[in-house]
Amino acid sequence: MPHRPRRSNLILLLLAWLTLLVVAGFLLITSELRRLEQQFLQTTGALAADIRHTLYTNEAVLSGLSAFLLAVERDDYAATERYAATVAAAYPHIYQIEIARRVATADAAVLAENLRRNWRADFHLKSFSALTSREPVSATSAVDTWPILFIHPALPETLPIFGVQLETVDHLTGTLARALGQPRAVASPVFELYEGETGYLLLQTVERPRAGAEGRAADFFGDTMAAILLIKSAALLPTMPAKVRGARIGIRTTLVGSDGIEGLLVEQPMEGGSRLDRWLFPVYMHAEHVQGTAQKVLVRFTQQQRLRDVFAAETAAVPLLLLAAALATPWFMLRHYRALMRASIEHKQSAYLATHDVLTGLPNRYLLADRFDAALHAWQRHGTRFAVILLDLDHFKDINDRFGHEAGDRVLCVTGERMTTQLRASDTVARYGGDEFVILVGSILDAEDALRIGEKLLAAVSQPVETSVGALPLACSIGIAICPDHGTDLDSLRRRADMAMYAAKQSGRRAAVLAPVSTA
Repeated sequence: MPHRPRRSNLILLLLAWLTLLVVAGFLLITSELRRLEQQFLQTTGALAADIRHTLYTNEAVLSGLSAFLLAVERDDYAATERYAATVAAAYPHIYQIEIARRVATADAAVLAENLRRNWRADFHLKSFSALTSREPVSATSAVDTWPILFIHPALPETLPIFGVQLETVDHLTGTLARALGQPRAVASPVFELYEGETGYLLLQTVERPRAGAEGRAADFFGDTMAAILLIKSAALLPTMPAKVRGARIGIRTTLVGSDGIEGLLVEQPMEGGSRLDRWLFPVYMHAEHVQGTAQKVLVRFTQQQRLRDVFAAETAAVPLLLLAAALATPWFMLRHYRALMRASIEHKQSAYLATHDVLTGLPNRYLLADRFDAALHAWQRHGTRFAVILLDLDHFKDINDRFGHEAGDRVLCVTGERMTTQLRASDTVARYGGDEFVILVGSILDAEDALRIGEKLLAAVSQPVETSVGALPLACSIGIAICPDHGTDLDSLRRRADMAMYAAKQSGRRAAVLAPVSTA
């Protein structure tokens, strides 16, 4: 019986601890899933940006090709081949570059005969249905035809495409009609390529000033052309970095052609997890519309979270670390906090002693130099003038010699306090050494303004000081220099202020003198 209360308390403590562990485990899993979701969104955002870059590149390349066709000679096939080779080398994701020309149906036979004689002996105009045994297009133009005359690279499997009339291609009839008469590109629906796989065309018509009637059928590219980029569907699948390839992300991209028809471009299925993974953890999904001027692509990303990802080696160790931290953290934190407090106090003291005079508590020459740099920078940027004032106590050595250093120290401290109360918080009163003080007064209006401040300081300082030996009379001499009138660096301004202060002493002391402006 005596042991039952203790046992019950232990059981309650164990239950409380288990509850705490369960809550901590739940929070850990929730946090890890949130981190994995953020990682998923960042990754898919980068992949969508890669696709967007590809779409923009396609339209820029097609625009450049169209501009080139406007400038190239009508029969300069070699220059066109060089241009296409350069583009293909720079943008390997573009499968083929093709060019078709519009020719009147009545002139088609003349063009074909001319091309057989001067270009390719095997050239023939052909319909796409005859090439592929597909159903012919129900309605074709009886006025014009659009044979393909240029393909780069001319792969063996695509050579039969030469001479195919675009208007006979079932998936291009509407695309070609929409491209006529407008300056921008259009995208075809997704279709199965003649040589296999799937892809789509980005097409733009190019029309230049017409040639003479006698040259319309004879020249190679003619007056109106269709610049075409053939993009394989796989080219829209973004390149997976190594760390992303291991993330098992599923990607499904669909293209909405200019006719509004949505077609599947490419699909990479996600790697599914076990039945337990599917029961415990969610499937993250994210969709983005990636749109260029003519190309509209919908990208859907999916990722199944798995037990091994949520409880990776570093994650599984967290509960043990939490347990150890729960025991050791309070002691370590208290000890560390005390150490930080001591270090902070010592640091503040060291910083203060490094930048302030020990006796008066005023800034020393090092802090003065920093504040001078700030004032100089303000003058350089905004033209804000400032003054450097040098104040030296008159007959201070006699006070030390007659009344002792304790009285002299009292005089120095009171002098600093009096000057500080007469100035703004943005001004600086620094003890430069002995009984010499340097005052940095920012943002003055003119020389008279600086002289008024000097006289104000002179009146404040030149009052008796109460010391342990009684009231001691006090006086000072002041020299004033202004930036940029007397210099733009601290040494120059201090030297000019010192000369003015010396002039004040020569004139009988108890005076504030402005340094003359040099005319040299």
